[in-house]
Amino acid sequence: MNEDFEDQIICIAQNYSNQQELKSKELQSDPNDTPYLKAIDQLFLISQQAVNVFNSNSKSNVLSAYMLPKEFLEMFLEIPGRRGGFCIISPTKIVIFFDEESNTITVIGKIRNKQSGVSQSSAKVTQLLKATFLTKQGQYQYKDNTGGALDPYDIVALLVKWVVSA
Repeated sequence: MNEDFEDQIICIAQNYSNQQELKSKELQSDPNDTPYLKAIDQLFLISQQAVNVFNSNSKSNVLSAYMLPKEFLEMFLEIPGRRGGFCIISPTKIVIFFDEESNTITVIGKIRNKQSGVSQSSAKVTQLLKATFLTKQGQYQYKDNTGGALDPYDIVALLVKWVVSA
């Protein structure tokens, strides 16, 4: 590695560290976010499991699951004030889980545009699911908009079915 390059990066890191010491209080997460972050983590772990099972039983690895930082949601989806989420991606569709309001997880889906030179914004985004959650005795319980109970594994299975459908 070029020594000048390394020295530049070291200098940048030191300046960054000095600036971050001043902002450390701003960077700490809000304790009110903890229930949401734990619920989204639970759904993400189930989704990773579903992706692994699907890929190991199909002819090719076509599904992926990725955590999304809140900055991604703000920057690319223009959804400000969110706490993060995750996505499940197939070659033809994408599903994104994020928070819309407190104790509510919203899931949107979009058909991926594979044509070169065609704007991604031309593809319509569809709300696939909205579920509220609460914690009882350390366990998350999910409910649909009518108050009916939802199993997190059923939620993920339904969305995997959508993301791979033609």
